Formats: sequence, C-alpha cells, structure tokens
Amino acid sequence: MPAVDPSVVEAEVDELLARLPSTDAISGDLNTHAQILDHAHEVLVQALSAVDKS
Repeated sequence: MPAVDPSVVEAEVDELLARLPSTDAISGDLNTHAQILDHAHEVLVQALSAVDKS
C-alpha cells in the first residue's frame, strides 16, 4: 500500500478549493460548489482511511 504524502493531499485539496469563488462573491452555482467541496472531503477521507489501514 502506498504511503500517504501529506503535501500531495494538501496540494490536491488546495487545487479543488481554489476553484471556489472568493468569499465576497454572492452568486454562483451551489451545486457546483457542493460538488467541489464533496470532492475535497472525499480526498481527505481517502487519505485518512489509507493512514488508518497502514
């Protein structure tokens, strides 16, 4: 099982969160925001799961 590299996980989550609009933006597609946040959450869950199994 490959080791989890925290810098890779952080970079992937940062990349996903960078796709969200600034906090000043009021408008936007909530479904898109939810999908991005869900994907970032899934990245973190998978990383934690991999660490837990090792």
